[in-house]
Amino acid sequence: MPSNTWPDRLARAFAIFRGAVLIPYSVLLFIEPERVIAGSSSEPARTLTLMIASRTILLGIAFAVLAILGKRQWVGGLLLADAALQLFDTGMALMAHKGAVAFLPAAIGVIDVWAGLFLLRAARVSSALPPR
Repeated sequence: MPSNTWPDRLARAFAIFRGAVLIPYSVLLFIEPERVIAGSSSEPARTLTLMIASRTILLGIAFAVLAILGKRQWVGGLLLADAALQLFDTGMALMAHKGAVAFLPAAIGVIDVWAGLFLLRAARVSSALPPR
């Protein structure tokens, strides 16, 4: 049962936004991997692109579809999993001494955790309520 509270709508909108960002980026990786992954030769870039983009497209579709369907618990879990990936990306950027690059995945990770925990809590509360 979808909720109409503003935090619920905001968390679901964030999941749809994440899906909408991931899918075009992945398509761009397929089309022009050399531009997206600069400094690599064509064939390794294409192979790496296929590995990254296929999983990223699946993640983007999962975000969008589950949020549209109102599957709070699934979207919440997916957002927490994405937060773990963002933590990894932040750590990699910091290890490479690229602090400015670390900001975006860290910010996305914080929003992922907030939205994920909110949706998981909302799913627990709505399942505990008696049906109308």
